[in-house]
Amino acid sequence: MISLDKDLWHPTPKQLEAAKAVKDYKYILYGGAMGGGKSYWLRWQLIDLLLYWASEGKSGIRVALFCEDYPSLKDRQISKIEYELPVWLGTLNRSDYEYKLNPEYGGGVVCFRNLDDPSKYQSSEFAAIAVDELTKNKYEVFSFLRTRLRWPGIEKTKFIAASNPGGIGHAWVKKIFMDHEFEPGEREQDQFHFIPAKAKDNQHLTQSYFDSLEGLPEEMRRAFVEGDWNIFKGQFFTEWREDRHVVDPFTIPDSWPRFRSIDPSGRDGITSCHWYAVDWNKRIFIYREHYGKGLDADQHAREIARLSEGEDYKYTVIDSAAFSKVGLPETIAEVYLRCGINNLVPSSKDRIAGWDAVHRYLRWSETESPSLQVFRTCNNLIRTIPTLIFDEHKVEDVDTDGEDHAADELRYFLQTLRDQYPQQPMNKLERYLYDIKQKEESFNFNYKK
Repeated sequence: MISLDKDLWHPTPKQLEAAKAVKDYKYILYGGAMGGGKSYWLRWQLIDLLLYWASEGKSGIRVALFCEDYPSLKDRQISKIEYELPVWLGTLNRSDYEYKLNPEYGGGVVCFRNLDDPSKYQSSEFAAIAVDELTKNKYEVFSFLRTRLRWPGIEKTKFIAASNPGGIGHAWVKKIFMDHEFEPGEREQDQFHFIPAKAKDNQHLTQSYFDSLEGLPEEMRRAFVEGDWNIFKGQFFTEWREDRHVVDPFTIPDSWPRFRSIDPSGRDGITSCHWYAVDWNKRIFIYREHYGKGLDADQHAREIARLSEGEDYKYTVIDSAAFSKVGLPETIAEVYLRCGINNLVPSSKDRIAGWDAVHRYLRWSETESPSLQVFRTCNNLIRTIPTLIFDEHKVEDVDTDGEDHAADELRYFLQTLRDQYPQQPMNKLERYLYDIKQKEESFNFNYKK
């Protein structure tokens, strides 16, 4: 599928690897760090596809390159076209933001479009779609764009994208392209492919560019230089480290008080519930989770009750909105009570104080472990906590467009904790073994660093 003369677009080895992957996969994500040549690859890859289809006798094909808004589209793409592409290849029409190949090269068109309102492309069709900075979009945008992938005579349409870590779509992009975790019913799981690229993969960059990247603060450097998808600019919980906060499951002693917190939702939304235990050192362990959608409130409640069998809880915190009827015959709280979830406590409405509590419990140092740790089996909390970003208009708060359900009910619980600690420690042997385990975890973390 690579038909462009390499001397024309001068691809890096990593860009060439991405171009070859287009032959084998339908959905390709390229990048992960700054300086990898992501935007450059996208526009040239679309030209390559048009030339390839023209070589098969297919002309007049339209493909699209999307950015989140028109200023970004102009800066990252349109402004580069006129001096990058030779005049004999095609022409840029600035009135409609389209680049058209000359007739002898198939007359294909690259349409430059923005995503401020994806619904305006409801009737559009493209043989290939490219998205620059995919993480700046919600999963719903990606799902919609997939429906626009069709063109007469083109059996294998393509979706290509490039992105740095971060942004409102960080969680879903990482989930499907890197972790290969898909929504139920996804039929093209084997068609998703990620090609990481860093600045060092781009031989066209100057040393001064590398020096500027290395001078970034540690969190930004890890994201933009190393392409670390576990930390990025705008990350709300920068304290999060999986090797610090995630632990292997162990048997919770009966003497530790236990709690639950719930962020309920309707059938179409996500309901999140986690189970908490507190030790004599005032350390909190999150040891179980229920997380999902597609069920009614009573079904979620019964599943939570089933998972709780044989355990006693001081109380269960639930979103205060669950106590409002809003025209319903019974409140969500009443549904949960009817299904056996007792001792319900409404959550605080002070979001900022709640996030401050989460920050405090996640905090750690080289000599001290964090006050909150999560069992490795709580997959969704582990997945979503590090992906949350700041609200652009209120930096003390989380952007609510993110997948914040688990984080919400975590803050619900932490705001209620008042001296809820076991008064009597374990027996001496149990405490000795536990303390040894904590010291080993701290040693292993520092040794890895």
